[in-house]
Amino acid sequence: MTRSRPSRLRAAAVAVVEYLVGFIALAWFAYLAFGRGPSTDESFVFAFKASSLLAAVELGLLLARKAPANRLIIGANLWLIAGGAAAFLEQWWWLRLYQQFGEASLFLGILIVGVAFTLSSPAGFVGKAGADSAVKRASLVLLAAVGCALVLAVLFRGNVKVAAVVPVIALSWLNRLLRLRLPEATSEVARAE
Repeated sequence: MTRSRPSRLRAAAVAVVEYLVGFIALAWFAYLAFGRGPSTDESFVFAFKASSLLAAVELGLLLARKAPANRLIIGANLWLIAGGAAAFLEQWWWLRLYQQFGEASLFLGILIVGVAFTLSSPAGFVGKAGADSAVKRASLVLLAAVGCALVLAVLFRGNVKVAAVVPVIALSWLNRLLRLRLPEATSEVARAE
């Protein structure tokens, strides 16, 4: 049975809002750390403290929903929360690791989340329940894309737009495309998530 036009429009509107709001903590971090002039250790620490609180709220809201949460956003928010915890607890060694790896540390965090969801969730890394083989295949494609983003982040370290912003946007759109291409889940698979 096909969905009615208002239902499809509502689903599209929800997807756009989720996309725009979903990465707000990461966008806030980028602005605070890099968008207000030359980046300093103090701006980096402040950016993690401020954005980690927003990331924690955002993550709580995502996980409270019935639908599977966007795994890319979960990975980014966990990365921010870990950085914020390190800043609040003055675990400078952790923040030095983040600085040493640069933008790649974000994609490493997302990759870890992706592997965990691919192995443990019926909805996989893509976050949509469906036929097991199709979900695994889509999740592997998304994992490979995150791996490519990780390589880009290493190659273009320090260029935030090329090493982080463009790959995050591309991954988000790829995830959306992969989710749309997955057939609807059977009732048993949907309940398993």
